[in-house]
Amino acid sequence: MYLDKIHSFQTGISLEISTSAIQALIADATEGERLLELVRIKQPEDIYPFLTVTIHRGADALMKRRSRWAREIRNDILAGKAVPYERFTTLFWRDIDEEDPDGDEWHLHFAGAGFAGEITGLLDKVRSAQRVLQRSNDVLIRMNRDFLSGAIIPRDQPAF
Repeated sequence: MYLDKIHSFQTGISLEISTSAIQALIADATEGERLLELVRIKQPEDIYPFLTVTIHRGADALMKRRSRWAREIRNDILAGKAVPYERFTTLFWRDIDEEDPDGDEWHLHFAGAGFAGEITGLLDKVRSAQRVLQRSNDVLIRMNRDFLSGAIIPRDQPAF
């Protein structure tokens, strides 16, 4: 399991990739809120904006080693705050001939089939929630779903 657990690296860093935002989105959508966000998720890459990374140990050393790429998220990482997964992954940019133990470990853990499988599993949960919403008997959810899917246009709806 790659998500929602702490990963410890040989470089002295421990970090966690959290899915709490996507879990909250699914919960909100089942209550009739944030339907547009849920409906827009169609492929694995659409999950990434809902993932966050928190460094639990070794942030200072990582920021020293990755300072060239860390400007935008440096303060949040050092403060122990969660940062967007997509921004965090940019820390591991490197020149082709550069030695990079941090990047090597990151790519070893998160560029393989195991991580991709977990993202696909999350996408399956989103699709399941989307199907549940499609079958919902809740009038507000159905109206919003129909509107978001383009099945109706607001001016076509009666006022009463």
